[in-house]
Amino acid sequence: MLRREEAWEDMAVRHLMPGIAMLLVSLLGGMQVSVAEPIAECSRPLVIRASETYSPFSMKDVNGMATGIDNQFITRILRETGCDARFVFMPWKRSLYAIEHGDIDILPSASFTAERAEYGLFSVPYRNDVIGFTVRKGDARRIQIEGLDDIVRQNLVIGHVRGAYRGEDFKAFSAKVENAPFIMDVSMAPHGMQLLMARRVDLLLGIPAAYVAQADELGFTGGVEEHPFILAKEPVRLMFSAKTIAPELAQKLSEAIEHEITTDGYQRLFGNQSVSTN
Repeated sequence: MLRREEAWEDMAVRHLMPGIAMLLVSLLGGMQVSVAEPIAECSRPLVIRASETYSPFSMKDVNGMATGIDNQFITRILRETGCDARFVFMPWKRSLYAIEHGDIDILPSASFTAERAEYGLFSVPYRNDVIGFTVRKGDARRIQIEGLDDIVRQNLVIGHVRGAYRGEDFKAFSAKVENAPFIMDVSMAPHGMQLLMARRVDLLLGIPAAYVAQADELGFTGGVEEHPFILAKEPVRLMFSAKTIAPELAQKLSEAIEHEITTDGYQRLFGNQSVSTN
């Protein structure tokens, strides 16, 4: 009896082993991520992050297509380099994760920081951001600001798009734990505009010209204005995922930008936010 039972157990094990082996292969194979080499030529369309609501730079039109002056410029740059584009809409914070992990190729309107340079490549600047505050109509004179310490002194609350870089001064200000009550993070700019008009925040930090344009689109025409205080002037660039874009291709796109910013069409497109050839 014992030998017969041992024989049955041996037979069962022999039948189970192939199945176990296949299961292990399946599990291990599912854990592997195929990592392609970064491309040095445009062998496929480049995936570019777009915003639905960042007027006038990037918006979604009634047909669901990416429009705006940033997207026009980028399309022109890619065409000059022989590349095709595929725009995808996503919030800013998620787009930083996507560029780090190679889920998208290009993140426009990106400021250079040491942290981002650890996982991305950057083009030369293609326009300037003027960073400041947008307030409710009539508050530009009432709220006196000469520095961020005045925010604390007057017990004001800043609306700020989560993950957006707004210069070193605001980075240092927001890093202080004691300043947390004076900052309210939002996921998208329209949410910030709604909070401003509902008096949940006192100021929106970002590009005032963009916020004023967005107010019109959200039905708040004439309800907001730019505050005269300027926090920073920041050159913005195209940020490339180091996982998908090789330095050679990043360099080609930078060279196309350097050529484009010398044209009359570029000056008409960006106006006072344009950069010089230097």
